[in-house]
Amino acid sequence: MKYKHIMNRWALTLLLSAAAGKISAQEAGGLITNAQEPEALRDARMEWFRDAHFGMFVHWGLYSAAEGVWDGKNYDGCVEWIQNMANVPADVYEARLKPLFKPKKGFAREWAKTAKDAGCRYVIFTSRHHEGFALHDSKTTTFDGMDFTGRDLFKEIVTALHEQGLRVGVYFSMIDWHHPDAYVEHGMPAPAGVKNAGRDNAKYVKYMHDQAEEMFSNYGPIDIVWWDYSSTEIQGEKWGARDLVAMVKKHHPNIIMNNRLYAFEHNTEYTRAHGDLVTPEQFIPETGFKGMDWESCMTLNGTWGYSRNNHNWHTSQELVRNMVDIVSKGGNYLLNVGPMFDGTIPEKSVELMHSVGNWMRINGASIYGSRANAIGKVAWGRITTKPDQFFLHIFDWPENNRLLVPFAPEAGSKPRAWFLADTGRTLLPVEINERGIYIDVRNQQFKDDHSTVIVLETTGKSLSSLGTFQEDDGTFTLAAGDANLKDGIALSAGPKAYLHSWMKQESAVQWNMNVKQPGKYKVILQYACTNESAGSAIQVVAGKTTLKGTVKSTDDSWGAFKDWEIGVVNLPAKGPQSIQINALTKPGLGVMNLRNVRLVPVKK
Repeated sequence: MKYKHIMNRWALTLLLSAAAGKISAQEAGGLITNAQEPEALRDARMEWFRDAHFGMFVHWGLYSAAEGVWDGKNYDGCVEWIQNMANVPADVYEARLKPLFKPKKGFAREWAKTAKDAGCRYVIFTSRHHEGFALHDSKTTTFDGMDFTGRDLFKEIVTALHEQGLRVGVYFSMIDWHHPDAYVEHGMPAPAGVKNAGRDNAKYVKYMHDQAEEMFSNYGPIDIVWWDYSSTEIQGEKWGARDLVAMVKKHHPNIIMNNRLYAFEHNTEYTRAHGDLVTPEQFIPETGFKGMDWESCMTLNGTWGYSRNNHNWHTSQELVRNMVDIVSKGGNYLLNVGPMFDGTIPEKSVELMHSVGNWMRINGASIYGSRANAIGKVAWGRITTKPDQFFLHIFDWPENNRLLVPFAPEAGSKPRAWFLADTGRTLLPVEINERGIYIDVRNQQFKDDHSTVIVLETTGKSLSSLGTFQEDDGTFTLAAGDANLKDGIALSAGPKAYLHSWMKQESAVQWNMNVKQPGKYKVILQYACTNESAGSAIQVVAGKTTLKGTVKSTDDSWGAFKDWEIGVVNLPAKGPQSIQINALTKPGLGVMNLRNVRLVPVKK
């Protein structure tokens, strides 16, 4: 796995250029068919994935036999990288681990049952990881499952998954620490200090293509291919991406592909010419990826491969809430298990997966087939949606047993609510006032510490947001993910989302607010800008006030966010109001990046 995601100036410049209509060379040589695919065909191809929302990742290979330990030293972190972390030459690595790798009979059926019982709809397994060991019966090498064990392990896994009715995904590493001509250096990590000079990388690319064709042509339906990974120097056509993708699509025309045939930094430079979905790793983007399909892959204990000494397990509550959080933002949850050398999934992993499954058996209707919450955030949990239904996931129980849903129903509609776990669908008392919908939840019979789900059913088209309400101290915090964006401004991914690609003078950002305390407010922008783009004149309009200012550099970095108190606005009346920011001039490439805007009451 690639586990370092660093936004740098190069990546942002590339993103801004692409947003301006400049097509990069890697895009021109990439997945052209994806980029040009009609939207209706794409929607049909992606529908099952968008409905599934939950998959199981499996990391299993020779590294599983090392168990996170080499020469008596315990290695923390992602132990499937142990060959690299311990700096082990390929021949030593193979000789040491080959006799320890002993898959038991029926291991694949145990994987499939664990995934099914957990409520997963698909499984993605490591057909070959960075060590280069292939699970299938390969004619290209003896460094494979058949030559080590006398069994086609790939076939056993695919067969078992199909028996359980699960969709099949194949993880395929572009890196290979075993092959003597594979790319190293140039952003490609490798053990034992090997150099790329003298290697015939073209031979490796052909070998890698041949292995891929063996997998995708001999084992029946495959639904996902999960490439991993690329650097800015080695990506796209360095892998022969055009031919590789054409081959895979020849065998599986409807296959779904991730974006890692190309380099990515926080997934922000994604286009459909890079794949079908973006792949945040070990984090949940604050506001999801609007307009993109995406999947967060995460571990149970901080490592992908099996480690006998790692017991930093997440709780079942954390896992369920991660899934709810991800689905509420429009993504899929790919939750990893790391089996032992014989294919046995550790007991604690099975226990945690089963706990998720227990919750899903009762509450799966709020996950499968649902879509993102597009009406706004709630302080007590998350919301997933279906037509005319809103699934309210309560993480923090209201102290007074009155759940506030801060959205307005259509005029004349009569919302109904009940606990999803209540098969009798006993209706809960509902009250509507100026702040939204209150639901009486004093009956705690169906309370679930993982996430209690209430179904809120409405007539009419939807609910409408009442805008951002003030915090207890009167402050408004207007987050990037709640903004209404105009003319190309984009929302980043990552733990702290921000607005970027503000390249047009006519672009604008706007938020809706619900004012309860009229008066004067200091306006503070948390922004970032480089030297070459500094100097844009902007204006902030709120209430009857217009503020103007000039954007300054923040340490010559798009990521060095600083507070800028631009002035004071007057919000003269209670009720819905808005604040808008737009550019008056734009001398540089972009106006600024913007993380949030705060309105702080001016003390009298």
